[in-house]
Amino acid sequence: SFSTSMGTWVDIPRNLSQDLKQRNENPSCSQRHQIPLRAVTNLQFMRRFKNLKMESIMYRHLIFFMLLFLALPLNAAESIRGHYAVVGKVPKPHTQEKVVFEEFLNFGCPHCNNLREASVEFRKQQKDRVEFRDIPIVFRGQDDAPLRLYYVARKIGKGEMIKEELFKARFTHGVDVFDKGIVNYLARSLGLSEAFQKEQNAPWVNQLLAEGELKAQQYGLTGTPTVVIQYSLKMDIGRYGGMDKFAEKLPETIDDLLKN
Repeated sequence: SFSTSMGTWVDIPRNLSQDLKQRNENPSCSQRHQIPLRAVTNLQFMRRFKNLKMESIMYRHLIFFMLLFLALPLNAAESIRGHYAVVGKVPKPHTQEKVVFEEFLNFGCPHCNNLREASVEFRKQQKDRVEFRDIPIVFRGQDDAPLRLYYVARKIGKGEMIKEELFKARFTHGVDVFDKGIVNYLARSLGLSEAFQKEQNAPWVNQLLAEGELKAQQYGLTGTPTVVIQYSLKMDIGRYGGMDKFAEKLPETIDDLLKN
């Protein structure tokens, strides 16, 4: 190889016919044909361009299949009736032995109280097909004492009673159920004082409170009541036109999830 004003040159092999022709025209010529390095560089660029084009096609196919995979849960959801947002992996229709019903509530929320009243019959009718899980939460500035009382009562089989009494105290008698004194009074009057004093700060109670907060974040809660079906369908209660309509139409969603 050598350099000229045109740039650096490199040698590449010639074919036989070109070689013989060159020998006849110039006997002293080298038996190797010489071209500028920039031509080799252009050739390398073209090869690289073809490789990049192939990689681009592969990436497009990969993205297509990824989008197709992500769309599968939504396709499953399209077969399940109801108004909801997808917040988890949606099971295929008619595959569940029992449906999990998670209700996030606040004991000072009037809408939660309305849903409680509207869903009494619904819960009775669906108790063999649905696993109901109430998850009480607090808003900023509220004490978690009523939540602790609820979990202690639930452990000894009196969760529903305490839930009803807390809502009644707030919306029938108008008292602040987030006041520790009121909560202690309710525990005493309902025969739960000893258990409450003993267990209210137990590690298992703290764990349930933490799990409730974590679930609320995972589901993107913005208010109460919020109902999530089978860890994946966050029900849009407002689109049903009221708590009574919601409780009336919700069995359709459950029917589509349960095995026939």
